[in-house]
Amino acid sequence: MATLWTPTTISVRLIALDVDGTLARAGSPIDPTILATLRDVANRGVQVVIATGRGWLTMRETARLLPKSAYLVLNNGAATRAVADGRLIESREVPHAAANQARLAFRSAGLPAIWIESATSGYRYLVEGDWRAFPPYRLYLDPKGARVVRLAHPDLAPPPAQVFGLAPSAVGADLEHELRSTLGERAEIVIWRSRRLESVGLEVLPPGVTKGAVVAQLAERLGVRAVDAVAVGDDLNDLEMLDWAGRGLAMQGSPEPLVDVADAVIPDDSDSLRRVLEELSGV
Repeated sequence: MATLWTPTTISVRLIALDVDGTLARAGSPIDPTILATLRDVANRGVQVVIATGRGWLTMRETARLLPKSAYLVLNNGAATRAVADGRLIESREVPHAAANQARLAFRSAGLPAIWIESATSGYRYLVEGDWRAFPPYRLYLDPKGARVVRLAHPDLAPPPAQVFGLAPSAVGADLEHELRSTLGERAEIVIWRSRRLESVGLEVLPPGVTKGAVVAQLAERLGVRAVDAVAVGDDLNDLEMLDWAGRGLAMQGSPEPLVDVADAVIPDDSDSLRRVLEELSGV
């Protein structure tokens, strides 16, 4: 079981950080003092990687405030971009047949599927059915405005970066089991919990794609070993990332499976996270 964070002296060459629930409150901007600290961290030669479920259109403005040397792992790993110029380094897609089976599984559970286009086709949110009848869907999709369009026919939709839905806790476990048994190795299933939406998010991602897997690939490309990396997160979609890193840090209040793989727990406030980042990088 992870213990509360205490100052440490370890070699750190890369820090990978989640956004919602870690760098920022869910759905909110990142605190300017945290952004300033990240720039200081990068100036000390530490590679900064932001690994988030948010997409490029949501993170594009924030990227202008991040260190120019940073990388973005977006849509829980479905796309990777360089912050310096927004360049798309890699885009991954869910096979169309698997995406359609996921859509049908959500429909059988009485929930709309959110079909998010891949980075190469525009990142629109294609949704079928009366999603406005579901309060969590309204809360999630309304801010996205014109990018939310009706999924007229799945056969005409491009292969997605991800397909996901928002389920009540009572429905989430059964739907997760159905998705895993139906899709097998043809897709990756990632779960996260949202207090703001009062729902469980169930995401169907390209096969082999998790934040942890994609951050590990990026680190290898940059010549950074796992032992020299720190990862910070707060939810189940961060589990593989914390497990991969030489030192995994969970925010206080994280689900028990995440705390179990973490090396330490950080108090859930911006000042504490800022101090930890400063200590790790020697700022």
